[in-house]
Amino acid sequence: MKSRNPVQTTAIACVAMALVAFAIGLAVGQPRPAIALSAGLLLGATNGFMIRRALGFDAGFRASSLARLALLTVAGLAAGLLVGLDVFYWAIVGVAGAQLVLAVVAVRNLVSR
Repeated sequence: MKSRNPVQTTAIACVAMALVAFAIGLAVGQPRPAIALSAGLLLGATNGFMIRRALGFDAGFRASSLARLALLTVAGLAAGLLVGLDVFYWAIVGVAGAQLVLAVVAVRNLVSR
C-alpha cells in the first residue's frame, strides 16, 4: 500500500483483515469467533481517527489516551459479548491487532521518510 496517511492505511488494512477473518471463519464453520474478531478489528481501526481528533483538543494527550483506550476496550467487550460469552475475547484480540497494525504502519511511515 502506497498511502502516506498511516491512519487511512491502518483502516484499509483492518477492514481487509476483518473481511478475511470473517470469510475464513465461515469457511471453517466458526462464524461467531470470526464475527467477534472482525468487530474488534473494525473498532480498533477507529483509534487512529480518534487520535487525530484528540490532538486538536485542549485536554492533555495522556488523559485523552486513557479515555480513548478505555472506550475502545469497553466497545470491544460489548461487541464480543453481543456475539457470545464464549467468544467475547476474540473482539479484544481484534482491537489489539488493530493497534499493532497502527503501530507497524506508523513506524514504517517514519522509517521511509
